[in-house]
Amino acid sequence: MKKNTKREGFTLVELLIVIVVIGVLSAMMMLSSTEAVSSAKAADIVSDLRNLKTAALAWYADNLDYVGGTKINNKEFNNLQGERASIIKYMNNENIDTKYDFGGNKTTGTWFVWYNIGSDTKVKEKLISRKSSTGLWGTTTKNATQSGDLDASSTYVGMFIR
Repeated sequence: MKKNTKREGFTLVELLIVIVVIGVLSAMMMLSSTEAVSSAKAADIVSDLRNLKTAALAWYADNLDYVGGTKINNKEFNNLQGERASIIKYMNNENIDTKYDFGGNKTTGTWFVWYNIGSDTKVKEKLISRKSSTGLWGTTTKNATQSGDLDASSTYVGMFIR
């Protein structure tokens, strides 16, 4: 007698192997997409800092004044709705994040724009790798008056306007 050796489906082992392979591939995709998202966020921050710098210089050219009044100050840019709206008219991006702020030191004549990174370590790593090519500096306090090294302890990343 001849046995029927024709199979109708997959064995349990074959199905489990396929599921494991799909799981490994999806895990690899998740890791690479996380890196891409943090890299894109870092590029967005650098772009917004440059745009705000350009907008602040345009504001200065039109008003012969720093953003924030007749002196450089550390007011909350987020709360200055009129001035925020005035600066945004110089930009193409009207949906600028509220984590950006302006500051400076009147005695040294420095003026800068910064972003609150917070504790986002992946984005911070990407920004640190780009600091020399973009002119970024970092600080742990919001009221910094001079450039500091952008490193893992930095909470704020900034760019000098002038």
